[in-house]
Amino acid sequence: MISVTHISFGILLSEFILTSLGIEPNTRVLAASGLGALLPDIDTPKASLGRIFPLSAVIEHRYGHRQITHSWIFVVIMLALLSPFLMLKMWLIYTGFMIGVVSHIMIDMANPSGVPFFYPNSARFVFPEDKASRIEVGSKKEFVLLCVLVFFVAVSTPLSFIGYKSLFYRLGQTTYGAVEEAKKYVNSHRVSVNLKGIWSHSQMPVEGEFSVLAVKEKGLVIQDNNKKAYFISQGPYTSIIINKISVIKKEKIQKEVMIKQFSYCLLDQINLPRDSIVSGHIFYEGYENIKDILFSFGEEEYKFIRPAKSKLNKLILSYCPVEFLERLKDRGLFISYADLTITHYKEIEK
Repeated sequence: MISVTHISFGILLSEFILTSLGIEPNTRVLAASGLGALLPDIDTPKASLGRIFPLSAVIEHRYGHRQITHSWIFVVIMLALLSPFLMLKMWLIYTGFMIGVVSHIMIDMANPSGVPFFYPNSARFVFPEDKASRIEVGSKKEFVLLCVLVFFVAVSTPLSFIGYKSLFYRLGQTTYGAVEEAKKYVNSHRVSVNLKGIWSHSQMPVEGEFSVLAVKEKGLVIQDNNKKAYFISQGPYTSIIINKISVIKKEKIQKEVMIKQFSYCLLDQINLPRDSIVSGHIFYEGYENIKDILFSFGEEEYKFIRPAKSKLNKLILSYCPVEFLERLKDRGLFISYADLTITHYKEIEK
């Protein structure tokens, strides 16, 4: 096969394998696959890569074309030679190269002479079985094959960047799909959802964009522009019955998780970083001073903060934005003990 046929098939095979495994390939991985798809042809100076490889003529003279470099021996050699990518933790690049190498050998089986994969055993692997159906290098059959490969690469490349599962979720626009999509991005990006549905209690329509505060196992904690939060899921406990929902990936963020304890101080003395989410519990004194806030949540709202059922002097915080916690300040709230998990988000400068 000519070089561009090998490159196209290498990229297509890499996209199919990685995306099927739930891995979204990037341009560097696909470039590695394309380059890897040329490597077995270093055994002849007539090939694109062979022209610049100084030992190609020596290999061709010693072994011939489509011999040792189109066998399991070459695959093992490449596994070893490319291992520095693993040491550098660039395993996707490594995988891309190896898929490219294997793709070259696979598609060369369609040549009339096939490949001796178990070299030095002389048996050659070919397909299809009918020799007349095999593809000569540079023939019209190869041109047709190339056109088909290029078409599928053009279609599959943008889809592989999204991921087949993500594409399915986006087409379905279900709550389950939105939760699975948000799980992928919530630790590295700000995430919001665009939804359409009805409020579960009032049965009134609702539509718009909500930011995602947290991703639970089977649902999302979302917040509107008025800083009110809601929990949505496919189960019976949902603030909104969803008709359609889609996930929007926004700017990149850096996530930092801190666990802090406080004791014998006023809440006013606790300074938490802005743009943070707080979970945990607080033992306090001064219930009368804050009960108006504790019971200010609407029927459909997600309660960031609530008193423990067994103890009025204990507050449970669940994905509470720092901005909401600030509303409890200047009320003489005394903290006897607080154990808080603080998740701070910081935008990554471009």
